[in-house]
Amino acid sequence: MKFEKTLFILAIILMILLLTAYSIFPLSYVREINSVAAEMNIEPTLIAAVIKLESNFDDLALSSSGAFGLMQLMPETANWLKTQYTVQGSWRDPFNNIKLGGFYLKRLLLEFNNDIHHTLNAYHMGPNRLKKLLADNKEFRKSNYTKRINLYKRIYQILYDGYFIYPGE
Repeated sequence: MKFEKTLFILAIILMILLLTAYSIFPLSYVREINSVAAEMNIEPTLIAAVIKLESNFDDLALSSSGAFGLMQLMPETANWLKTQYTVQGSWRDPFNNIKLGGFYLKRLLLEFNNDIHHTLNAYHMGPNRLKKLLADNKEFRKSNYTKRINLYKRIYQILYDGYFIYPGE
């Protein structure tokens, strides 16, 4: 009887933890994320993790520096990206914001030889700023930003296994 009671309590605790995890790590725009990930040949959980950290899936998020949307694109960057990758309508539209952010991630991956840490740091601080930092400190690899993105990526892989379609599947 005591074993069943303990098992029941553990099951309740696990259920509460899972519900908490799902509320802390929301997932919206699955279709859009999968579409962009397939087109750009990048992991959909990477896009989801960037969105989680940058905007917490708030499509109207506006940072103090002026970055906007799910992927928190700066207006100048978004307008430049639109000259490189055509989207219909405004870059502020959630799907276009994901498309341009995904395209930017792909460009940065190519620019930084698929080094995920440099790519994420470049996404966060800008590629020119990162290059200057790397010139001054060749050992620079990880930041709190990259650590958080990688953690969020793993969490999205665990919580939403089956929701994402990986390129090549």
